[in-house]
Amino acid sequence: MNRRWWAIALLAVLWLYPANASAGDVLRVVFDKELPPFSYTDEHGDVSGFNIELIQAIAEQNGFELEFVPLEWEDAVSYLLHGKADVLLGMKYTSRYDQVVDFSESFFTMSEVLLVPKDDNEIYTLNHLKDKVVAVQRGNTGMDLVQDIRRVKLLVSFNQRDALDNLMRGRADAFIGNRWTAAYFLDKAGRSDDFEMRSGLINPTDYAFAVREGNYALLDKLNKGLNQLYRDGTYTRLYSQYFEPYSLHVTDWWRKLVIALVIAMAIVVVTLVTIFTWNKRLQQEVRRQTAALADLLAFQRKVLDNTESAILSLDVSGHVTLVNQVARGMLSLSDSVLGRHISSLLPQLPLEAPLEQLSPRQYEGEFQWEPGSIRVFHYYMAPFVNASHEHVGWIVSLQDRTEQKRLQAQLVAQEKMRALGQLVAGIAHELRNPLTAIKTFVELLPKKLDDERFRAELLRYVPEEMERMNRILEDLLDYSRAKPLQMQNVDLRELVGSVLGLFARRLEREQVEVVVDVPGELVIRADRARVKQVLINLVMNALEAMASSPRKHLTIRADSRAGGVELAVGDTGEGMDTEELSRLFQPFYTTKAQGIGLGLYLSDRLMQEHGGRIEASSAKGKGTTFTLWFERQEKEESHAQLAHRG
Repeated sequence: MNRRWWAIALLAVLWLYPANASAGDVLRVVFDKELPPFSYTDEHGDVSGFNIELIQAIAEQNGFELEFVPLEWEDAVSYLLHGKADVLLGMKYTSRYDQVVDFSESFFTMSEVLLVPKDDNEIYTLNHLKDKVVAVQRGNTGMDLVQDIRRVKLLVSFNQRDALDNLMRGRADAFIGNRWTAAYFLDKAGRSDDFEMRSGLINPTDYAFAVREGNYALLDKLNKGLNQLYRDGTYTRLYSQYFEPYSLHVTDWWRKLVIALVIAMAIVVVTLVTIFTWNKRLQQEVRRQTAALADLLAFQRKVLDNTESAILSLDVSGHVTLVNQVARGMLSLSDSVLGRHISSLLPQLPLEAPLEQLSPRQYEGEFQWEPGSIRVFHYYMAPFVNASHEHVGWIVSLQDRTEQKRLQAQLVAQEKMRALGQLVAGIAHELRNPLTAIKTFVELLPKKLDDERFRAELLRYVPEEMERMNRILEDLLDYSRAKPLQMQNVDLRELVGSVLGLFARRLEREQVEVVVDVPGELVIRADRARVKQVLINLVMNALEAMASSPRKHLTIRADSRAGGVELAVGDTGEGMDTEELSRLFQPFYTTKAQGIGLGLYLSDRLMQEHGGRIEASSAKGKGTTFTLWFERQEKEESHAQLAHRG
């Protein structure tokens, strides 16, 4: 029983305290792969850096074999904490990390730096980062420095290079990170002069190797190895190599000269070999790119020949340089078309303006294939520029719109028939009511001719119904008459004043509060009589809508918007719901007891004839607003210009 307990205890000790690395062991080494010049992987995938060479020198002293695992910083820390690695190359000493890992003796003093664009005049210290975007590395102590600053915005990246790249691309206002790494990447990008390091050294801390907690044997070997590197000068040499390339520590310039000559000779030999090898590869690449270009041109030609549009390319003078298969079929072109001027193929195109313009632009339009022909083509002509943004030709695209035009005409005809049917149905409905009343009186006339009361009602209602029929016919005649518009410049404020003058007594009698806000400089180009008819109709509708309202408020406002003039007439009447609004401009639709429903319909038509529009917005119980939109005219135009326009 005692032997069993001793075995269990031994296994527990071995599990809790893994075997320490000794000579011949393989150390699994993790490091931040984007932290030059301390540790990084170059373009060939080889590991390099100050930390790398330090651990390699220590491994040679102790007979270790190293397995390098380049990772993002957070992954490297995770590998060490979960026992997937033996050593982490380079970790800043913090009380938080000291609780979970063991640190070697410090071999560098690491500090952060505040990096901003050189032309920045706002950020000089960490306190100036409020409301700024700061690029930092995830897990870096730089995050801890700025998290306590109010309203700072962090742009977090997985490594120093990406964080610095965010600053160089203008996505961040500042960068906080390793000063040596920042200098390395700026120098490599050729942008050292564009940025400035401010605030000096921020948060300098010890920088050391980190091992799993409790691995004291490995920690002791690392510390002894570092001390040996200090003694034999290896540390000084590596420090000068990575951080002081022009340091006075290296004074043996003769040795440098010899080394330089040897290196120069080696470079010459390597250059010659490289040139020979590169020449071979260049020839292979040229052949490969030529084949790829041929495939690409074939693919582009296939795409051009299978589009629905006819496409032609022209040089700057208008001569054809390319025609796709659709254009050959659509325009019946032969193979000899290349080199001919486009005017000989498509004389219908308006080519004078595009070919003579110094600053070419896009052109678009339609033309008939021949005078009186039903074939209609849509053309699009755009300038073609090269990589240097020089105008070198034109791209012309043609589409046959004959069938589309035919379908559009058919739809218009169908819409006209539908509107006509709706109009006829409305006329029949409106005329049936007065005719029914007249018919009733006529049928009763033989029986009640001597009835005095009947004769009184006959003389009262029959004329009213006849007048109602007459109003319907007059409105229909107004709708059907194709009167030309008498266009003139109309002062909008004067027009509104003349309309309100017609209702002055009624407005006073019904105690309607009127607010007019029409600037004096607003002028519209319109038929004054017809626009006045529209305004009279809108004001009359507003007064009738407010007949039973406790608060009667009529508002007429005008303003200049987006190159046009808006005139709004609003009331505080009973309003309308969504269904009523949707039918508001239909002929013979009305919400009035005595209305016939043609006023707003005719108003809408008059606004369309002016090239404008009328819109309505309303809410039940809150009133209604009608808005008229006109094209704007400047009031300052001379009489000669106005006469010329008329």
